[in-house]
Amino acid sequence: MQITLANSKQIIDSYMPLLISMARKFPSFDYDEDIDQTRMILVECIPAYDESKGTFGNFLKNQLRYHYLDRTKKLNPQSLDDFDQNGNPIVDTIPDDYDFEVQILNNYKDLYLAIGQLSQKDQEIIRLKYWENLSNAEIGHILNISSKTVANRHSFSLKKLKDLMER
Repeated sequence: MQITLANSKQIIDSYMPLLISMARKFPSFDYDEDIDQTRMILVECIPAYDESKGTFGNFLKNQLRYHYLDRTKKLNPQSLDDFDQNGNPIVDTIPDDYDFEVQILNNYKDLYLAIGQLSQKDQEIIRLKYWENLSNAEIGHILNISSKTVANRHSFSLKKLKDLMER
């Protein structure tokens, strides 16, 4: 296909997947605006294209890449510690529907019930490991078992707790 302004509509349609791909690849604030900008870049590339430099697709892809790289350089990232136009911290303006306290309490209650379903020895290993912060060797000495057995039972108990918590 000859690349001319006269067949620009056909060219835009045939290169639309590339335009969409490039608009998605780079961060943007308005996807539709990016698509419009990539179309304009495509139209600007048609008269600037030199056949001796390679294919039009590669030329266009490079021009789009340069455009987005330049654009991302110009973006001024904001910190969550900055303030919005009303003087409020940006971090306070982010909506959050996650209730941390309720989630923690539910998880603790579920964990407590799940630990209760372990064998007495496995419960004791979990208690000594996490509440008393003892090593496997210390737990083995207290329970009169080897530290390797403690490690194996601990690993088995964690897998069982995970399965119980997922139900």
